[in-house]
Amino acid sequence: MRDRLMQDILDHEGIQWVALIGPDALPIANAPDNPDAESIVANWHGLDLLAPETPAKMMIRTNETILLSNRVDENRILLAVASQAVNVGSARSILQDAAARILDLP
Repeated sequence: MRDRLMQDILDHEGIQWVALIGPDALPIANAPDNPDAESIVANWHGLDLLAPETPAKMMIRTNETILLSNRVDENRILLAVASQAVNVGSARSILQDAAARILDLP
């Protein structure tokens, strides 16, 4: 079921890569395969720790991509890498929905 949810996120126009980050700052799952997944996730986890409070959502925009995250629970985060052409509001809704559905998985 988790793989299907990850694929649903990827099917959204503009989403290029998605990962479920665990409490150890390592990807639990990611799609499609990315040789840099552990580095991307570790960097995102570091940014998440810099926030004075635990953020439910974060977004970083670079010249080439947009990175969006949505907290699943205290220990897990969904991270999506998207193109500049992504509809940010729609992508946030999809991440939020997927996070809620992942939370209900065993």
